Amino acid sequence: MLAQHPHDITLPSFLKPGVKIPVRDDSTPTTIAQNWLEEFQRVLSSDDTSRLTSLYHLDSWWRDFLTFQWDYRTVRGSQNIVSFLSQHSSVSISSLRLYDAGKFAPHLETPIGELVWVESMFTFETEVGFGKGMLRLAQDEDGIWKAHFISTSLQELKDVTEAAGANRPHGGHNSLERGSIKGNWLEERERQREFVDKDPTVLIIGAGQAGLNLGARLQTLGLSCLLVDRNIRIGDNWRFRYRTLVTHDPVQYTHMAYLPFPSNWPLFTPKDKLADWFEAYASLMELNVWMSTTILDAVYSDAEKQWTVALRRGDGTERTLHPKHVVFCTGHSGEPKVPSFPGQELFKGTIYHGSQHQDASTYEGELQNKKVVVVGTGNSGHDIAQNYREAGAGSVTMLQRKGTYVIQASKGLFLLHEGMYDHTGPPIEDADVAGQSLPNPVQFALNVGLTKRVAVLEKENIDGLKTAGFNIHFGHDGSGIYRKYITKGGGYYIDVGCSQLIVDGKIKVEQSPGGIKGFEETHLILADGRKLEADLVVLATGYDNMKTSVEKALGKQEADRCRDVWDLDEEGEVNAMWRPSGHPALWFCGGNLALCRIYSRFLAMQIVAIEKGLNKRN
Repeated sequence: MLAQHPHDITLPSFLKPGVKIPVRDDSTPTTIAQNWLEEFQRVLSSDDTSRLTSLYHLDSWWRDFLTFQWDYRTVRGSQNIVSFLSQHSSVSISSLRLYDAGKFAPHLETPIGELVWVESMFTFETEVGFGKGMLRLAQDEDGIWKAHFISTSLQELKDVTEAAGANRPHGGHNSLERGSIKGNWLEERERQREFVDKDPTVLIIGAGQAGLNLGARLQTLGLSCLLVDRNIRIGDNWRFRYRTLVTHDPVQYTHMAYLPFPSNWPLFTPKDKLADWFEAYASLMELNVWMSTTILDAVYSDAEKQWTVALRRGDGTERTLHPKHVVFCTGHSGEPKVPSFPGQELFKGTIYHGSQHQDASTYEGELQNKKVVVVGTGNSGHDIAQNYREAGAGSVTMLQRKGTYVIQASKGLFLLHEGMYDHTGPPIEDADVAGQSLPNPVQFALNVGLTKRVAVLEKENIDGLKTAGFNIHFGHDGSGIYRKYITKGGGYYIDVGCSQLIVDGKIKVEQSPGGIKGFEETHLILADGRKLEADLVVLATGYDNMKTSVEKALGKQEADRCRDVWDLDEEGEVNAMWRPSGHPALWFCGGNLALCRIYSRFLAMQIVAIEKGLNKRN
């Protein structure tokens, strides 16, 4: 069991007060980084990893994605790093080269206080693939530059050609050289989509952003995959949500694998526009998708190392498939958390969970006379409250139990992506490497200062919310949105308009730390005995762990083999998501559009490595 806050750290400055750094002639960032990298390569080549301690600060970090083992690792401390590399001495890193141009060529950064880094991206090679890394060097008290942070991430596999760029498929043929049975491109696509000739290697459950990104990655790496979804059309997971929904992240951050949004795409995408993009993406990427499809049964055989999955399609026909892997791409979370309360059956109004909300304008009856209470103050709670207020509800009240972090999409949100995911940023592939290169605990510590900058920029909104009775919480240790997202999956609101309605008194806020005690015919009874009149109660109370979705779809036997999903392990890496789940052939892929793009690359490589015999863990 982890401590309550096991990932709290204090970043060192390395320099003692009053110590003057020696001035050196070779102190340009490029020379500093190049000298360190050359010495690092020499030590690695010598097979004496103990010599690495001289290159690292005592308090140093290494974050690795798939370079040394087929998982994600964060190692802290020079001795632990030496031990880690010694354990994986069979992995040989070579051909290390610094970037010599652009944003990630060697340069100085001052991330916090007195801490100064020489920062650079580099490329490298191993026996199985090619990768990219980030190097951050800081001076010790003698003026010697040593590694503070280093990260490595495998980007390509040598023995698996990614059918993209210079290796794109030929595509065009004027004859039926595939034979008269397979026919032309269209006819062959129909056979592929229906899996007439063979079973898919990977079955992806869910055709939203996670499934689509992963499907594109896998097929480009040569693995056949089938996406199944219970909705009627691709994109319905967004299309059927409430009428006013738009993405909460800017377009530069939300591109999908291989196909970025056009340059004239809006900063924030309306839900129906995004749904149509998903539909087009699946067609353009030639993904095999079965919509209106449900899982009847699924069992994994450890002996045969494959699944037996029974499916029912929209036309009523049933198919049994035998994929090697199943990936759950059903969203960020599991089944809806729907609490029940004493006296709920007496309530004469309507109670429903936020997952069932579509659009307030479709309410049957005179909404202008109705009192709406939204329980919960996360993204969904705010959006639903705003939806009801703008649809003309008589009154809308949000019930808040705990403090919520609020960041404005029009202001502070852009600070989170400044210089990285905006019109001035580097190529998105490099931004993805750099953006995930720092260990999560380090990102939390650095985000304290960033959260303070956002608070200064958004002071007017924050003060207005506090005056209106809204409880602002800046996250544990003041670290803001990212820690809340990655550990809890909630507790924040990206403001797209609801905050002003609260500030103006058009949406009321009631505090109830103890929650709801029960219901009467026309009222909620709060924990302290106060009564809140209501006709409609929306429970924006969140979702359970993703394991609940596995249990519902595949059964308890398979779900029990999985670890809990999200939050962080002892090293600070996300549990079970985009990495081994505990089950030998079941994976999870979820998160916002950006995380699905970034981590679908790593997840696809893990699956391909198993199928190509590069990963022997199975």
